[in-house]
Amino acid sequence: MRICLVPMKPLAGAKERLAPALDPDERRRLSLAMLADVVAAARGFDRVWVLQSDEDAAAVAERSGADPRPDPAPGGGLNASLDAATAEAVKAGATGVLVVAADLAAVTAEDLRALAQGDGVVVAPDAGGSGTNALWRYPADVIAAAFGRASRAAHEAASVAAGAAFRTVNSPRLAADVDTSEALAAVWALGPGPATRRALEDMGIAARLRLAG
Repeated sequence: MRICLVPMKPLAGAKERLAPALDPDERRRLSLAMLADVVAAARGFDRVWVLQSDEDAAAVAERSGADPRPDPAPGGGLNASLDAATAEAVKAGATGVLVVAADLAAVTAEDLRALAQGDGVVVAPDAGGSGTNALWRYPADVIAAAFGRASRAAHEAASVAAGAAFRTVNSPRLAADVDTSEALAAVWALGPGPATRRALEDMGIAARLRLAG
């Protein structure tokens, strides 16, 4: 069984680096729309767990076909939450676990299928090449999560230490997380998922940032 984990940051203060262009309500709505598109892309997995601490995020996850699960390590940070969720996934029978960032608004089911293959560890780096936007592990607990600064290298080092195969998948859609107006423009050029596109258009953000076209 394969389980996809989608960690969702608390919505209060979501996407603060977009504050120069979007107000708090717009950032919140955009975050929820991107979550819906990521969950939709992950529907090919046996289960999709959205790790969250907000009622609105839980509702979006459920409507999108995922299982909203309370943060299993509240206050412990992202890696603690992912490690605890991975342990729960293994107990539930997961052999492979994929972690996907909740703001990959242009990601597709094909992108995730290409990533979640084979034994060992597979990383999809961010646009800068040093971070990790998605992480596949088979067996599911072959290494611990090491998200944060220089996480791509940290995941590779952990794989070497564990004697596990390691590879990277360099994909524009998997690299396109949304933290800035420039990143949002890049996602628009790639083609965002339907929920994200609709949110941007309904809120007038596409036109305001000159993304329309």
